[in-house]
Amino acid sequence: MDRDEALAHLKAIEPDLRALGVGGLSIYGSVARDEARPDSDLDILVEPGSDTFYDLRNYMGAYERLAAAFPGLAIGYSTRAGLSAHLRARVDREAVRVF
Repeated sequence: MDRDEALAHLKAIEPDLRALGVGGLSIYGSVARDEARPDSDLDILVEPGSDTFYDLRNYMGAYERLAAAFPGLAIGYSTRAGLSAHLRARVDREAVRVF
Protein backbone atom coordinates (compact mmCIF):
# COMPACT_ATOMS: atom_id res chain seq x y z
CA MET A 1 0.00 0.00 0.00
CA ASP A 2 1.37 3.41 -0.85
CA ARG A 3 1.05 6.58 1.24
CA ASP A 4 -1.63 8.23 -0.91
CA GLU A 5 -3.83 5.14 -0.84
CA ALA A 6 -3.53 4.88 2.95
CA LEU A 7 -4.33 8.57 3.41
CA ALA A 8 -7.41 8.31 1.18
CA HIS A 9 -8.74 5.30 3.11
CA LEU A 10 -8.15 7.06 6.44
CA LYS A 11 -9.80 10.31 5.34
CA ALA A 12 -12.84 8.31 4.22
CA ILE A 13 -13.36 6.90 7.73
CA GLU A 14 -12.58 10.13 9.59
CA PRO A 15 -16.23 10.69 10.66
CA ASP A 16 -16.40 7.19 12.17
CA LEU A 17 -13.15 7.70 14.07
CA ARG A 18 -14.15 11.14 15.33
CA ALA A 19 -17.42 9.65 16.62
CA LEU A 20 -15.26 7.31 18.72
CA GLY A 21 -13.32 10.21 20.28
CA VAL A 22 -10.34 10.39 17.92
CA GLY A 23 -9.20 14.00 17.73
CA GLY A 24 -6.39 13.51 15.23
CA LEU A 25 -4.62 10.83 13.29
CA SER A 26 -1.18 10.46 11.70
CA ILE A 27 0.68 7.67 9.99
CA TYR A 28 4.37 6.92 10.37
CA GLY A 29 6.77 4.19 9.39
CA SER A 30 7.31 2.70 5.96
CA VAL A 31 3.90 3.68 4.58
CA ALA A 32 4.37 7.31 5.63
CA ARG A 33 7.82 7.31 4.02
CA ASP A 34 6.29 5.68 0.90
CA GLU A 35 8.70 2.76 1.30
CA ALA A 36 6.19 0.04 2.19
CA ARG A 37 6.76 -3.52 1.03
CA PRO A 38 4.02 -6.13 0.57
CA ASP A 39 4.65 -7.41 4.13
CA SER A 40 4.69 -3.95 5.77
CA ASP A 41 2.21 -2.94 8.43
CA LEU A 42 0.45 0.41 8.72
CA ASP A 43 1.62 2.39 11.77
CA ILE A 44 -1.05 4.74 13.06
CA LEU A 45 -0.69 7.39 15.75
CA VAL A 46 -3.98 8.40 17.36
CA GLU A 47 -4.55 11.68 19.17
CA PRO A 48 -7.41 11.50 21.69
CA GLY A 49 -10.06 14.17 21.23
CA SER A 50 -11.05 13.93 24.89
CA ASP A 51 -10.77 11.61 27.86
CA THR A 52 -13.77 9.63 26.54
CA PHE A 53 -11.47 8.21 23.88
CA TYR A 54 -9.85 6.08 26.60
CA ASP A 55 -13.13 4.32 27.31
CA LEU A 56 -12.45 0.74 26.23
CA ARG A 57 -15.36 0.78 23.77
CA ASN A 58 -14.02 3.87 22.02
CA TYR A 59 -10.34 2.91 22.13
CA MET A 60 -10.92 -0.58 20.77
CA GLY A 61 -13.74 0.60 18.51
CA ALA A 62 -11.32 2.96 16.75
CA TYR A 63 -8.82 0.13 16.33
CA GLU A 64 -11.50 -2.19 14.98
CA ARG A 65 -12.70 0.45 12.51
CA LEU A 66 -9.14 0.92 11.27
CA ALA A 67 -8.65 -2.84 10.91
CA ALA A 68 -11.91 -3.12 8.95
CA ALA A 69 -10.78 -0.37 6.56
CA PHE A 70 -7.56 -2.29 5.81
CA PRO A 71 -8.50 -5.99 5.74
CA GLY A 72 -5.52 -8.31 5.85
CA LEU A 73 -3.10 -5.52 6.77
CA ALA A 74 -1.47 -5.47 10.19
CA ILE A 75 -2.15 -2.21 12.03
CA GLY A 76 0.33 -0.69 14.48
CA TYR A 77 -1.85 1.42 16.79
CA SER A 78 -0.69 3.81 19.49
CA THR A 79 -1.12 7.18 21.08
CA ARG A 80 1.93 9.44 21.25
CA ALA A 81 2.06 8.94 25.02
CA GLY A 82 2.06 5.19 24.44
CA LEU A 83 5.20 5.31 22.30
CA SER A 84 8.56 4.51 23.79
CA ALA A 85 10.49 7.69 24.55
CA HIS A 86 13.23 6.30 22.31
CA LEU A 87 10.87 6.27 19.32
CA ARG A 88 8.99 9.55 19.75
CA ALA A 89 11.53 11.83 18.06
CA ARG A 90 11.74 9.61 14.98
CA VAL A 91 7.97 9.23 14.80
CA ASP A 92 7.51 12.99 15.15
CA ARG A 93 9.93 13.59 12.26
CA GLU A 94 8.31 11.20 9.82
CA ALA A 95 4.65 11.37 10.82
CA VAL A 96 2.20 12.39 8.11
CA ARG A 97 -0.95 13.99 9.50
CA VAL A 98 -4.23 12.64 8.16
CA PHE A 99 -6.58 14.88 10.18
